Amino acid sequence: MTQVLNRQQAIGIRRQPPRRSAGFTLIEAALATVIVGTGVLAIVSAQQAYHKKNDWAQRSSTGFFLANELREMTLTLPMHDPLTADTTVGPEANEDNVRAFDDLDDFAGVVSAGKGAGLAFNPPINALRQQIDGLPGWQQTIVVDSILADNISSTFVQPLGTTDLMRATVTVTYQPPGAQQATTINRLVWVVGED
Repeated sequence: MTQVLNRQQAIGIRRQPPRRSAGFTLIEAALATVIVGTGVLAIVSAQQAYHKKNDWAQRSSTGFFLANELREMTLTLPMHDPLTADTTVGPEANEDNVRAFDDLDDFAGVVSAGKGAGLAFNPPINALRQQIDGLPGWQQTIVVDSILADNISSTFVQPLGTTDLMRATVTVTYQPPGAQQATTINRLVWVVGED
């Protein structure tokens, strides 16, 4: 045996330790799968949160746009009809649609006991009094009230046409397809006084 060893040494052959096969062990593969899987789940979760926020932002901006369209439409209108003044509140007899409205109190809708029922626009309309196509499920509602100067934010209102201030409130709602109820997206309130 000594001769065999000497011969191997003479030729330069050395005993190598047993070689490990190339690749991953089962534990290394499992650990890599857990790490990659956790990363993928985090990306999917972040993507879902992004889509929810994006949907909310889109609806919020559309709601603000629609509320502002009604404000822009009524911005230059007087509080009461230029011909009948405050003797007739609500739409006059010849004002049967929004295109004919010429004062803010026309937007009060049908008036009963000094309070207007308000008007709803579905599909919504723009500042030029034209329907906006392509917005199914959206609705604009405007309510006009007479208010007192010392308490403009109160829910207590006066009969229409009895004060020098009017408050217009536009509420924009959205009802997604298949939803049972509409959701309020935006509310815009402004006060108009006699010039």
